[in-house]
Amino acid sequence: MALIFHLHSCQELYQSTDDVHQELSNLEEMFPSSDFLKTQRALLYYHAKDFEAASSTFSSRLTTSPYNLTHLDHYSNILYVLSLRPALSFLAHLATSTDRFRPETCVIVGNYYSLVSEHEKAVMYFRRALTLDRSFLSAWTLMGHEYVEMKNTHAAIESYRRAVDVNRKDYRAWYGLGQTYEVLEMHLYALFYYQRAASLRPYDAKMWQAVGSCYDRVGRPQAAIRAWKRALVAGTWGESQASFGGSSGGEPQGILDPETLYQIALLYEKMGEMEEAASYMESTIAQEDGPVTDAPDQGEAEGQGGTPTRVGGGGEGSMGTGVTNTTSRARMWLAKWEFSQGNLARAMDLASELCHDGWEVEEAKALVRDLRGRMEGEGQ
Repeated sequence: MALIFHLHSCQELYQSTDDVHQELSNLEEMFPSSDFLKTQRALLYYHAKDFEAASSTFSSRLTTSPYNLTHLDHYSNILYVLSLRPALSFLAHLATSTDRFRPETCVIVGNYYSLVSEHEKAVMYFRRALTLDRSFLSAWTLMGHEYVEMKNTHAAIESYRRAVDVNRKDYRAWYGLGQTYEVLEMHLYALFYYQRAASLRPYDAKMWQAVGSCYDRVGRPQAAIRAWKRALVAGTWGESQASFGGSSGGEPQGILDPETLYQIALLYEKMGEMEEAASYMESTIAQEDGPVTDAPDQGEAEGQGGTPTRVGGGGEGSMGTGVTNTTSRARMWLAKWEFSQGNLARAMDLASELCHDGWEVEEAKALVRDLRGRMEGEGQ
């Protein structure tokens, strides 16, 4: 029983580590047909945002126990995120035919109506779920999401606050409050709630990106840079934890998020630190071809110097992002920067690459014409 309690506690606290999965595998050897253990594994995948694995696990459980509705509201969330409308429709019909007076059933049906953009009906079903169980956390949080979609921010705030009252460790409700206050352009309030969400999910890059964005909006670029660097750290660690049982060895691995690097560069530009901005723009472009050697460590995340560097070219086996809108914008910024610094050959190379990217093409062609005119004037 102690092992099962420890497993359930880790799942409730979103601790989806290799050790927890190994512990779960050991329990499954003792109880191979346990629906509870299958559900715990699915929830661990769900909290780690491995939606494909979570969906597969829930589907397997549904095959063996089609009348067990426990936690199927989470399965409906996964199908919603994956936009699997036929599967969500089937799940809604199955739950309704099994027991229409379960809060899980009402949430599943509400998620289906939300997916087809019938938000009023979705709210109605979430309200039915709360009529059946006032402490049903998913219903409060999802109803807040629906009110945000309907632009009813005051009702959304009330729903999220009720969710927080039910479970103060639910990061989704805190994050939803931050989003709602951000819509209202009350950025200091939004910052407070984003910080609460980030404290509950310190390895979720999205939380730190939201914190960084709010710091930028309230005019605190130094703090914004620290938050965006934390997002870089969270992103690399999140990737290493996403493949359970892998040989990551606890070290961050994989590419860095180009958008995060680009935002850090823009913040340095805003502060007038152009060399540092150019360095991060270079790092943004480097993500097209492959991973980086060193992700920023915790010291850098607190605002110290240093930028990630590129491993090498896009040879066989590299897993880069390819050309994206963000990397094209970074390349354009660098081309203009090199132009302003008098490095015309480097600027020409960057602008020429942009002409073949499919992004920023017209502006790149104009820059190439300017560069040719300057180079001809200087006799290069």
